[in-house]
This record gives sequence, structure tokens and C-alpha cells, in this order.
Amino acid sequence: MKAVLFHPRLDAARGAEKVVVQFARALEVAGWQASIACFDWSPDAFPELAGGLEVVRLPRPRHHLSGQPHAATLAALARLVDGADVAMAHNYPASCYLGHASGSARRVWYCHEPFRSLYVPETRPHLNAAVASGRLAARTPLGALYRRALRNARWNLRLNPRYRGKRAADLTGIAQLDAVAANSAATAAVVRAIYGRDASVLFPGVAVPATLPPAARAAATLRVLTMGGFSPLKGLALLLDGLERLLARRPARVVLEVVGDGRERQAIERRLAGSRAQAYVRFHGWLPEARLAALRAECHAFAALPADEPFGLVFAEAAAHGLVIVAPDHGGPSEIVSHGTSGILADPFDPDSVATALATLASLGTAGRARLREAAFEATRQRFDIAALPARLDCWLRGAGAAPPARAATAGPIG
Repeated sequence: MKAVLFHPRLDAARGAEKVVVQFARALEVAGWQASIACFDWSPDAFPELAGGLEVVRLPRPRHHLSGQPHAATLAALARLVDGADVAMAHNYPASCYLGHASGSARRVWYCHEPFRSLYVPETRPHLNAAVASGRLAARTPLGALYRRALRNARWNLRLNPRYRGKRAADLTGIAQLDAVAANSAATAAVVRAIYGRDASVLFPGVAVPATLPPAARAAATLRVLTMGGFSPLKGLALLLDGLERLLARRPARVVLEVVGDGRERQAIERRLAGSRAQAYVRFHGWLPEARLAALRAECHAFAALPADEPFGLVFAEAAAHGLVIVAPDHGGPSEIVSHGTSGILADPFDPDSVATALATLASLGTAGRARLREAAFEATRQRFDIAALPARLDCWLRGAGAAPPARAATAGPIG
């Protein structure tokens, strides 16, 4: 069996890009002949591809005022997938292009998330509800960012023919695919809301050790790792606000170890300066894997509060490393901690809720932390263990599109 995995760019080892490579390797283990197609890639970013996995460059699509797919790119993609048994698209616009491409291969989409810029409210259902209800104030960085994105999307729908054309082409392309899988039930629900079609839930893989890693050394102050970016959508500002409110109530027993960097970091640090929380936060920047592993082993918990996170690989990785998890009460992270059974949940739009979650974490004794560590580790082992991914992926792909839908005519002019 031959599979082509199609992703727009492999120029950096981001979350989706790691999953594409992970899937290709898993298919090889399952006995498939796998290759990757993309518009751009950097061999230095993926040294693991040096082991013989074929990477094919497709012509970068040209942008047309109509917003329709580019004919030369479609033709090259059709030639590539025509000799495969299955073609699997990942991020947009690969998913749209694969839907419009001809060829004998069954065509499927592994949805990390629909393209946010084309579907602003649909891809952020909880954020949208928080804004609509007034729970998220416009003066907050996240509230201002979302309102600006929503305003731009509305104007684009009214005035930008290319934007409307891209949406129409995407809707038509996805309708012509044989099957869709999503990285979480939350993502599957968004797919259903936008495209009106069901998506199987197929979790990505996480490296899970054979046994639960040892807990960090007991201490009066808990060290809490957080990572995942500084943008308002990632929720670091809210986590810090929650810590500040906790400190206003009682002396804290938590220290945040912040890993990562970004253009928003300086604004975060300025906001933190002079606050109660400043002494309880340590910024590490980006760390090489060995130093990150050492820091993780010294931490008791992992906390992050992203809004409408589709999956949240960092949460599954933290659970696999034996950390207690503090996660948002919706989206992929909530699923990873079994909706609160194996972790502590907080409302990612309410700093008081975050303060309560941190207080709950701080009040846990050794036995309470052990219970959550064990529950999160076991749930991760059962659902996300990368050792089981080849069989799960092989099973889904062999069944996907067994009864393909009729091919709809491509909407609008091509090229």
C-alpha cells in the first residue's frame, strides 16, 4: 500500500509538522510505502527524514483574485497522488487542494484544525461565546485580538472577492474528500459545524515510557512548568493574572517555570513587573531538549490555559512525563485529562477560576498529586501511546473512504 501525506510546509518542527513526520514513520512501520508532499521544506529542521523518506516539492500555488486553486499546483498534485492508494492532506490549503485534485487515490484529510482565518467564529466556539456573553472584556489582549479578527473576517466576507472565493473553494474541496479524521472530539465538532460532515477521532502519538516516571522531589513550593507560546490565545497572561489573584488571597505555594519566547514576551514581563506574582515567575526562554527534560523532571505540575485549543500536544507530553495537569475546561486539553478526571480544569477566560485551580493544585498533598499523576499517565498511555499509532493509523486508512462519495464538480474557475 502506498500513501502520500500532503502538508503545505515542512520548514520548522512545529506541532502539525511533527505529526506529519510521525504519521509517515508510523505508516512505514505498518508496512506502507510512505512519502510526503509539500510546497516548502527545510531538511535541517527534520534530520529524522534523512533515513530515506521521500519528500516531494509541489509548485507553490499562485494567488488569484478569484480565490480558486491554482491549476499548475492541482495538476502536479493529481499526477503525484494518481499512483497512490491513499492521499492524506493535513493543514490548509493542502486539504482544499486535495479535494479538488483528480486521481485514483482515496483522498482523506487529517484535520489538526480548519483554517482559522477563513472560519473565525466557527474555529473559536468557546472564545466566541465568551465575547458574546460579555465574559471576556474587550480591553483584555485576548478580547481585543479576537474582536479584531472577527471584524476583519466580516469585512472580508463583504468586500474581498478572493476571501469569499477561498472559502467557497475550501467548502467544495472538503465536500469531495472520501473521509476526514480529527485530532480530537473538539476538532471533529468544529469540522461538523463548518462542513456538515462527520470526522473520526484519531489521536496523534506521544512517546510514553513503560512506567510512570518518578515524581519531582517533594518541596514546600510546587514548581509548575508552562510552555506553548506568549500570544494571547495561548493564555499565559491569564495564567499570570490567576496567580496574582491567588497571591492576593493567600501566600503562594507555586512557582511558574515559563519556557518559550516570542514577540509578546516583553509586554508580558512589563505587565508582570512590580506585581505580587513577579517573584513567583521564572522565564527560561527556549531550552534545548536536554535542559527542558531536566527542568521537567524537577517540576511537579504543568499548567497552560489556551483558548479553544484543538488538541494540545504539550498536555499529553506532560502527562506522559508524570506531571499533574492544569488545563482549560474545553477543547483538546480537557479531553486529554478526561474532562477533569485526571487533571484540574479552569475557565480560560476567568482569572478567578484560574486562581482557584492553582489553589487546588497547591492544596493537594503527596497522595492527591500521585492520584492525578497516575490517572493522567494511564489515560495517555491508553489513548496516545505512539507504539500503538501504526496499527491505529493503518486500520483507519484501510477503512477510510471504503464507499467514496460521488465526485462533485469543482465550483468556480480553476487557474
